[in-house]
This record gives sequence, C-alpha cells and structure tokens, in this order.
Amino acid sequence: MIILACDQSVRGFALAWTDTGPGRGWEHVHTARFDGGKVSRGDDAGALVRLRAVYMWVDRYLVDLHPGCVGFESYGFSAKPDMNVVELVGAIKLRCLQMNTAVQTVQQSSARKRVCGPDVKIPRKGEDAKKLMRQILTSAGAPATLSLDETDALVILNNMLFTSGGRTLVP
Repeated sequence: MIILACDQSVRGFALAWTDTGPGRGWEHVHTARFDGGKVSRGDDAGALVRLRAVYMWVDRYLVDLHPGCVGFESYGFSAKPDMNVVELVGAIKLRCLQMNTAVQTVQQSSARKRVCGPDVKIPRKGEDAKKLMRQILTSAGAPATLSLDETDALVILNNMLFTSGGRTLVP
C-alpha cells in the first residue's frame, strides 16, 4: 500500500510517499514540491489561480499513486493558519474521501519528536526546526537536496509509517 504525506501551504506544497511493504529503504521513498510562487496581497484572482494549480497538482498524484492513506499536518489554530491553506486542504481531503482513500491528521510537533528522540531539544523557530529535521533525515540516508517543505512531508511520512506499525525512515 502506498502512503502519502503532505506538507501544506499554497506557496510550497510538498508530498512524500512510499510503499509500506517490508524491507523498503530510502530508494523507495519519493518527494515532490510544488512552488506556487508569489501572489500580490489583495490579488484575489491570482490567489484563486494558484490555489487551483496546487489542487490540480496534488490531484494528479492522488490519481497516479492511488494511496491507501494520505496524511496531513494538523493546523495550529492558535497560530492563525492561512485560510487559503485550510480551504485547499479541505478540498483535497474531500477528494481523498471521494476516492475511498483514508485520511490521517498528524501533529507536526509529535512527528518531529519521533524523528529526534525524547532527549533532543527541538528549536521553537519554524525554519530552525525544519533545518534540524533535514539534518537528521539526511544523516539517516535521505537525499541532501531536500527542500524544507519536502523535509516536513518526510517527517509526517515517518510518523505515518510508525503509527501503521511498519518501519520508520529514521532508526
């Protein structure tokens, strides 16, 4: 079964996926990133075009891969999430349900802790935490060319593998 993890934003949406079969190494883990580019503040038409482009990009992966489960980073409502992202993910989740694909929500902070282990202090600043995750993942065998968005998607994927009782990407 293919599982797919999403790091969602309208600017840099990233996916990571793998087959849950036994004995699968990094050569069976894949990532992709959509660069949504900048849209000027107040350009509602441009924002809608970008949202549609991101949705269609993700939909192509859903159709091509037909994953058994798709994982999404949970929203931090106290952090005032971008409503465009919330709406985009809602549309993607609906598409998953239409395809009879299971949907899972993953707490990014818990998923990061699983990658680091209980004794590692994770930086509170978002980009610093992402860079630490990339460092740990690359030392475990991930490609050194990962974007920070792809790194976040891999952290979610690692958590999904763990909760499904399978192997993890980070020993």
